[in-house]
Amino acid sequence: MPSPTAEELRASMKGLPAQQVQQIADHIDACRRLLASGTSMDAVQQHLKDEGLSVIHSVLVTSRLLGDHPSRLRAAIEIVSCSPARTTTDPPVSPPQTG
Repeated sequence: MPSPTAEELRASMKGLPAQQVQQIADHIDACRRLLASGTSMDAVQQHLKDEGLSVIHSVLVTSRLLGDHPSRLRAAIEIVSCSPARTTTDPPVSPPQTG
């Protein structure tokens, strides 16, 4: 039986299989619980990455977490793309010194 979150997603998104909609909804619900418990958004992004969610699915989940934010898609893209979970931490490679 689909969760209320899955029903909400299904009403606004066409073309995704019911199982995938339910999986995304489950991630949304889990992240809502994390945020409600005081977990930071960066930690939520790390959780999504650890769960194997792609960047695009993480943006979808994050946009739903933002609720009625006036530009929630743009904000979600920024949150995901700027998250320490999605940025590289390797130092830049310097060119070899000559001379």
